Amino acid sequence: MADERPFAHQQSGQNDLEKLWQRVNEQLRRGPVNRGLWDAALTAKPITIEGDLLVLGVPPREARYVSYLETAVNRRQVLEILHSITGRPLDFRVIEGTGLDDWERVKEVERLATERASAGLGAQVAARTSTEAWEQLGETLLKMFSGSALRYPLNLAQTFNRALAVVYETDFRVRAEDPENEALHDKHLNRICERLATHCELPATLVALEYLRYRARRQSECGQQ
Repeated sequence: MADERPFAHQQSGQNDLEKLWQRVNEQLRRGPVNRGLWDAALTAKPITIEGDLLVLGVPPREARYVSYLETAVNRRQVLEILHSITGRPLDFRVIEGTGLDDWERVKEVERLATERASAGLGAQVAARTSTEAWEQLGETLLKMFSGSALRYPLNLAQTFNRALAVVYETDFRVRAEDPENEALHDKHLNRICERLATHCELPATLVALEYLRYRARRQSECGQQ
């Protein structure tokens, strides 16, 4: 009998990747309604598979969709579908860009960042600790916005205000402990703003603006520059 899972035992070409992702989109629509995830999956395009990693890309102007695919619940759903189709523990990553050159650029940036971090053990540990702190913040925010009562606008707004304080505490701490990695912190803070935008159904730019206002107020209260 022919193998009905062509992605299980061979490196897929671009046509196969597109067919794979089309099947993922089809199966997503057979599950519970999740228009945010559906739109994000439609926007994302498969770029390549490296080992057990499927690389997806979204146009920079649609970068907000990255956070839709990266929330814990949505990621788990996509991973389950990928495994059911391919028969292998396939992971995925979403980047800004739509071609192999964009993926190569991302890897080069990360390679250079790793080299800079490895120049000194202290810098390496600091960068890793900072990344872990930002990732933990993402998980904390996900839990904050998981309550069923958040379907009410007032509750959602109150949680958003509390979330700004939580973001500030992490932002202030990691920048103080790891001052050499401003670009890394800014990158993670942008992702956090995108996640908050997803949780609150707000434009990411508006979330960033509200956070900058909150941070300026907190710094003014503490006499910081």
